[in-house]
Amino acid sequence: MIGRVSQHIAHFLAVIAALALLLMMLHVTADVFGKYVFNAPIPGTAEVVASYYMVAAVFLPLAWVEIRGGSIIVELIYNMFGHRAKTFCLLTATALSALFYGGLAWLSFAPAMQAWRIGEMVEGAWRVVIWPTKFLLPVGLALACLAMVLRMIDIMSGSYRPESHPAEQS
Repeated sequence: MIGRVSQHIAHFLAVIAALALLLMMLHVTADVFGKYVFNAPIPGTAEVVASYYMVAAVFLPLAWVEIRGGSIIVELIYNMFGHRAKTFCLLTATALSALFYGGLAWLSFAPAMQAWRIGEMVEGAWRVVIWPTKFLLPVGLALACLAMVLRMIDIMSGSYRPESHPAEQS
């Protein structure tokens, strides 16, 4: 069920996160170069790095990680279970993950709206508007929740098999 559309959206967000990492690298490099070569660092670098690049790099690719099965999995006794028990474990873990992502998305939406209402900025060497980045949290978390819900549907319909789970391939 995790169809092409959700995979494309997740991939697109992962590409944006990768671009954020690339821009962060270039920005910090230019700041250090400017500081030590021209004695003129780029104002607001720390604020932009912390408020934009890092937030994008962490929260946007969450759905991509979940769709690819790249999250950390600890399986102490999982491989000893039969098919039904494995399916139950996967369904339970996926449901808990969906609740966790969904809860965090819901909790992070109100602060994002408040930041937007007041036009939140951070003061440093420069004033940096940060309210837009507050929406990266609920968006990234909600899409990860959606990926978990789609996986739950796949598990319940039988199209997601415990044997095809990434943990089984190690």
